[in-house]
Amino acid sequence: MNIEKLAKYLKEFTLDEIEMIAECDVLTALKQLITDGKLSLEKGIYKYQDFENKVEFVVFINSGAENKNITLKTVSEIFMKDYAANFCKPNTIKTYTAILRTNVIPILGDKKVREISAEDIKRFYTICKRREMGERRLKNSLALLNQILKYCKREKLAKTDCEF
Repeated sequence: MNIEKLAKYLKEFTLDEIEMIAECDVLTALKQLITDGKLSLEKGIYKYQDFENKVEFVVFINSGAENKNITLKTVSEIFMKDYAANFCKPNTIKTYTAILRTNVIPILGDKKVREISAEDIKRFYTICKRREMGERRLKNSLALLNQILKYCKREKLAKTDCEF
């Protein structure tokens, strides 16, 4: 018997109730579902966590048309104001701001988003390596740059085909 489907159907239940319905030992399966974050246990009652119907984000709709001349610096400012300010913790915002100020903007800030290519990303990587940037900081810089480009594409601020 599929214990996850049964738990999803019941929503809330005790160990005795589910064992009676399933007619087998379900403790191992329940422990795995708790580990996977699909179940919680509160005061002896198991509760199925329904992530499918849970809304944990807001979609921003930009009514303006795609801007062909928008620079990465401008997009980064929009990203920090509209996305990071609403969804990131203060320490993450500090880190993002530092990465943008010291790494991304000086190298690619004046570049138009629609013109950013794989060669530009390789050049960014090479420059960061030459600066003897730590591996973690380099990874975070590349991840933030990629996140901003995806945000730009998703919000239709500018077209970009560069994904990495």
